[in-house]
Amino acid sequence: MSKENGRLSRNARRLKIVYIRSVVNALGTGMINPFVGPYAVKELSASSSEMGWFQSMSNISNNVMQVFWGRLSDRFGRRTPFIIFGGLVVALLWLPMLFIKTAGQLVVLISLQALLGSMAIPAWTALIGDLVPSTRLGRINAAINLWASVGSILATMFSGAIMTATGGSVREQIMIPIAVSTACGLLSSLVMFYVKVEKIGKSVGKEVKKDFMMDLLDVVKIAEKSSDFTKYCACSAVFNFFMSIAWPLFAITQVKVLRASMLEIALLSVVQGVFTILFIGWAGKLADTVGRKPLLIFVRFSYVSVPLAYAFSPNVYVLTVIGAFWGAVAAFEQASVTTYLLDVSPETHRGSFTAFYNLLIGTVTFFGSLIGGYLCDLAVGIYGLVLGLQIVYIISAVGRFTGAATYFRLRETLKRRNSKTVNFPLFS
Repeated sequence: MSKENGRLSRNARRLKIVYIRSVVNALGTGMINPFVGPYAVKELSASSSEMGWFQSMSNISNNVMQVFWGRLSDRFGRRTPFIIFGGLVVALLWLPMLFIKTAGQLVVLISLQALLGSMAIPAWTALIGDLVPSTRLGRINAAINLWASVGSILATMFSGAIMTATGGSVREQIMIPIAVSTACGLLSSLVMFYVKVEKIGKSVGKEVKKDFMMDLLDVVKIAEKSSDFTKYCACSAVFNFFMSIAWPLFAITQVKVLRASMLEIALLSVVQGVFTILFIGWAGKLADTVGRKPLLIFVRFSYVSVPLAYAFSPNVYVLTVIGAFWGAVAAFEQASVTTYLLDVSPETHRGSFTAFYNLLIGTVTFFGSLIGGYLCDLAVGIYGLVLGLQIVYIISAVGRFTGAATYFRLRETLKRRNSKTVNFPLFS
C-alpha cells in the first residue's frame, strides 16, 4: 500500500508540471487561434469553399498521423518526447503565417503544422490517463482544462487589445500575437523535460510491440473487441460530421454578415472561455458522480443551438450573449468526452485507441467541412449571402440533432466504487 501511495504522490508532483504546460500552451494558442479564420477571410479574401478546405485540411492533417504517433508512444512507453517535439513544431510554424499571400498557402501551412504537431495529441491524452486513477479522471481532466481556459482567455483578451491598438492591416495586427504565441509554445514544450514517467512494464511493452507491427486494419480489429469503444466511435462520427459542416461558415458570418471587429471576435471567445471556467469544476464533479453519459447527451443536444444562432443572430453582441451558454456547455464537454474515451480504451492501448478515434473524427470532419464549404458556395450563388448561409446552418443543425440522439445508445462507464487514493494538491 505504501508503494502504491508513493507512486500516486509522484504522479501528483508530475501533474503540477502538466498543469503548467497546459496553461502556457493555452496562452500561446489563445493569442492566435481565434483569429486565424478571420485573418483568412479579411486579409486573404478566402471564399466559402476555401474556408472549407482550410477547416478540412486542418482536421485531417491533425489526425491522420495520430495512429502512428499513438502506437509509437505505446510501444516505447514514453509520452513526453512526443509532447515536446510536437509542441516545438507547432510553435515554430506560426511564424511563416506572416509571409503568406493567399488562402491556399494558408491551407498548406496550417495542414503542415497540424500534421507534424499531431504527435503530441495522443501522447498527451495517454499521459493523463497514465498519471490519474480512473475514479478521478473526470475531475482532473476538468481541472487541467480549467487552467488551460484561464490561460487562453487572458491571451485572447491581450491579443484583441493589441490588435486594436496596433491598427493597420490584419497582417500588421497579428505580428505581436504570433511572436508571443511562438514563445509560449516553445516554453510549454521545454517544461515537459521535467516530467519523468516510468516506462510501461515489460509485459505491456511486449504486447504493444507486437501490435505496433500490425497495419491499420489490425488496429481496427483490436478496437472491435471493445463494443463500448466502437459504439462511441460511431456516435461521435455521425455527430461530428454534421457539426463540421458549419465550421467553414463561422468566420464568414462574423466578418461579412455581422461585420465584427477583431476585438469583438476576441470578446466572443473570451465570454465563452469565462463561462467554461465558471462551470468546469462542477462539470468535473458531475462526470465522476452522475456519470459520463448524461453529460455527453447534454453537450451534444446543446450544440444544436450553435448553427441556429449563427444563422439568425442580428448582430455579434447577441451571438456573444448566447456564447455564454456555449462556454458552459464546453465545460461539460471537456469533463466527459476525453474521460469517456479513456474509460473505453484498454490501458495498454490508450495511445493507439486515442489516435484511432482522432483519425476517425478527423476523417469525417474533413469531408463535413469540405461539403459545408462547397454547399455554401452553391447556396450563396443561388440565394444570396445571408439566405445561403442560413440554409447550410439549418442542415448542420438538423444533422447535429440526429447525431446527438445516437448517444442514448452508449453505456455508462463510471465505476462507482470506493477506492483508496491520495489527494492531488490544488487539483481536487
